[in-house]
Amino acid sequence: MSTNPPSGSQPDKNRFSQLIDDAFTEASKLAGSTLAPTEFYEKFLNTAIQAIGAPAGAVWMRTPQGFLQVACQLNLDKVGLDSKRGGRQCHNEILRQVFQAQPPRPVMIEPQGQVSGLAEPGQVPARNLTEFFTLFAPIVQPDKSAMGLLEIFQEPSHDPRMYPTFLNYSVQMAGYASQYHTFSNTRQVAGLDKVYSQVESFARLIHGTLNPTECAYHIANEGRRLVECDRLCVGVRHGKKSTVEAVSGADVVEKAATHIRRMRALFDAVLAWGDKLVFKGEKDESLPPAVLHALDDYLAESQPKLLIVQPIRDEREKDDKKPARSVLLLESFNPPENVDPILQKLEIVGKHAAPALFNAAEMKSIPLKTIWWPIKKVQDGLGGKARLITGLIVAALVALSIAMVFVPYQLKMDAKGELQPRELHLVYSREPGKLQRLAYKPGDQINPDAIVAEMYSEEIGQKLRQVMNEINVRRARHDTMKSQDTSKFTPSELANHNARLAEDEANIANNELLRDQMIRANNLDPARPGVMFVRAPRLDASKVPADAKLTVLNADNTNELMNRVLRPNEPIQKLGYSEGEWHLHVKVPQRNLGHILKAFTDKANYKTDEKGRKYLDVDMLVTSESDTKYFGRLYEDELAREVVPNRDDHNESEPVSQAFVKIDFSNLPEGRRIPRTLFASGQEVHLRILCGPRPLGYSLFHGVWEWFYEKVVFFF
Repeated sequence: MSTNPPSGSQPDKNRFSQLIDDAFTEASKLAGSTLAPTEFYEKFLNTAIQAIGAPAGAVWMRTPQGFLQVACQLNLDKVGLDSKRGGRQCHNEILRQVFQAQPPRPVMIEPQGQVSGLAEPGQVPARNLTEFFTLFAPIVQPDKSAMGLLEIFQEPSHDPRMYPTFLNYSVQMAGYASQYHTFSNTRQVAGLDKVYSQVESFARLIHGTLNPTECAYHIANEGRRLVECDRLCVGVRHGKKSTVEAVSGADVVEKAATHIRRMRALFDAVLAWGDKLVFKGEKDESLPPAVLHALDDYLAESQPKLLIVQPIRDEREKDDKKPARSVLLLESFNPPENVDPILQKLEIVGKHAAPALFNAAEMKSIPLKTIWWPIKKVQDGLGGKARLITGLIVAALVALSIAMVFVPYQLKMDAKGELQPRELHLVYSREPGKLQRLAYKPGDQINPDAIVAEMYSEEIGQKLRQVMNEINVRRARHDTMKSQDTSKFTPSELANHNARLAEDEANIANNELLRDQMIRANNLDPARPGVMFVRAPRLDASKVPADAKLTVLNADNTNELMNRVLRPNEPIQKLGYSEGEWHLHVKVPQRNLGHILKAFTDKANYKTDEKGRKYLDVDMLVTSESDTKYFGRLYEDELAREVVPNRDDHNESEPVSQAFVKIDFSNLPEGRRIPRTLFASGQEVHLRILCGPRPLGYSLFHGVWEWFYEKVVFFF
């Protein structure tokens, strides 16, 4: 069971919106009709269940003995009350508890759900044994006591959030049934059957405008004839103070007149009091002092024999602590002896006037109404809201189409880049080897040609030792042969001996040359065969100062590389001249390369610097500071005309063209230059390369057009 759950979803509401509005309109007509109760309930129930597509429903009314009796039902025998044992008895117990609840309130019971906490439970459980949601809304009397119930069975297949909306709808429909009884009783007492057509015309007239003053004048003038009094005045509260909006028979309300000022003071006092003031020629001393004082002041200006000040509150005014939004003042200088019909007619006028004045006052409080009011006039001129919306949509589409074709907009090509020093070097080993030591840590500054790492290669060490052993063997043999006594040698033996010495000297020289070449080629340590030194590169003196030092830019990779066998294509460290010039290493997707190359062929799209070099402006967004846009330049000679696979990005399969974007030039404002504090090698930057103005539609949706041309036009 649920009471007053939250509202349903907006999309489902929209499906029933028009049907519910039509149901309210029809129920309002039925509530004010002179139909007999049986005929009224039949039409009322049909209207209530058809608007929300309910399968069944019933209206239960209290008999003079105090029991509930069905006044009208539709398909009640098809909801399964008798299909389960005790279903009818459980349903009757639900009716009893809901009807006896104090104060009366709406109730929604889910399929197989039960009621609890409304009234004293009986012997039979108050349980809904059907497969439908059951909605109960009380039909109340003017004293807020229940006189009947509206029951609607709803299918369980709707969005669960729609059932609170169905419950609220049932409550409002039950309110129209309550109005029918109120109006019926009022007509019987006051004889209002003769003026029903006047009430209907009066209601249509006052609800036909949202101008507070115009609405108030309709209420004052038409309401005076309906109530049959001498004067009827209308006041509306704006903020804390009320204003006299209309006086019957007067074309203009003179707000500075004493009569109007005292009437306004009487309105304020009665609204603050919150009750109806009735003066029949004798003052009631029990009235609040503020009301009594304001009444005395007003009677000094006007001497009616019957004066009624009635605050009227709309149902949407939920805060009862605040004064009512509107108030009516009735004056009669020669009233009849029985003033009850006048009071009842004024009550009817007030019930119709309250929502009309509330709507008008809310409309007046809307900001920028001077802008929206002409739109309303245009809507009325076109013939309704649907035509206005259709016209606005068509006009917007035409304006958008014209803008897409004729409004120029900068064509921007997306790319990604990385910040790098212009002097950037990756250090590799010349031969495969195991890394034994890294000489420098990240951030260290080193001299060019400094030893940055030591590596060990068993193969190279073995070759070097072999060469050095051969040198030692040959030198030892050469020294032995040289120390021999050649005085006893024959000439032929001496010649042979000298030839062998010369051959050994030549072999030793060749081996020493090979050793030196191996040491120089692989930066070997002669004292430790197999140990290779990896040196930092030398810098071009024409590009950097003579005392320039390189900085270790990579992170600490000691644990990752140490004691690993590294190949010549695996970088050991990244070194760069960080104090020098930086640029962006950009990868331009091949789908954007054509637009960029085309921009360099049109003088209207590219620019030239003081040296005559062509360039395109570039907007840049650094990932680490994504709320600031910076500027750069893409020079034509810095853009490669070769498209290669993007091997560095495994998520990007499209080939790219390599380019470099200049980010530091003399005439670039400081605020548009990437600050050096953001310079970090590998820092990702998002770029948009400006390729010149094109039609707005093409600049925004060129990708869609190119896909359509490739897949559709080119296909045929």
